[in-house]
Amino acid sequence: MDDKFSERKFSTKVVWSGTNSLEGSAVTPIFTTSTYQLNDERYRKWAEGAQHTLMYSRYSSVNSEAVAVKVASLEGAEDGEVFSSGMAAISSTLLSLLSKGDHIVTSADIYGGTYGLMTSYFPRFGIDVTMADIRDPSSFEAAINENTKLLYVETITNPVLKVCDLDAMASLAKKHGLIAVVDNTFATPWTCRPIPMGFDLVIHSGTKFLNG
Repeated sequence: MDDKFSERKFSTKVVWSGTNSLEGSAVTPIFTTSTYQLNDERYRKWAEGAQHTLMYSRYSSVNSEAVAVKVASLEGAEDGEVFSSGMAAISSTLLSLLSKGDHIVTSADIYGGTYGLMTSYFPRFGIDVTMADIRDPSSFEAAINENTKLLYVETITNPVLKVCDLDAMASLAKKHGLIAVVDNTFATPWTCRPIPMGFDLVIHSGTKFLNG
């Protein structure tokens, strides 16, 4: 993902990262097209498996790319992806990383939709879940076993507002060779950037502070 403003200050990235200034527009125009002309360059990128290729809006669009570039830039991430909802992002992320027989450590204080996904659906897929105290990293470490693959936390839990020690959780994941995933919705990258702390993936729901 190319962002020429990635080294600028936060306020500059908020305004300009991801902006597609077509014909000198100050903001990215709204594109209603569902398909894009398949020229030689786009076909080559598609054939090479490029993730962000403008072909069909289900895969990528000018507007979704603008959002992905902006949020990734604000978080200090290598890349980003936009989904139709926060739960679509969470479920797609976790189900792409976890398989039957894997184990995840999280907390019962997380967002209710995520909790329901992990407690009602993951057992059907053969994915084990252990709930620990999100304010106590040692309880997460105690729950880790030989099948553990991922730690999942929220910067500030929704809705009970418990605060996670992200530095400690990132160090714990690194120590045990686990994937560290955090929902940063309640904090936003303005107040917290988990990737520089050592997290592998950051998730947002655009319906909260990120969207104003």
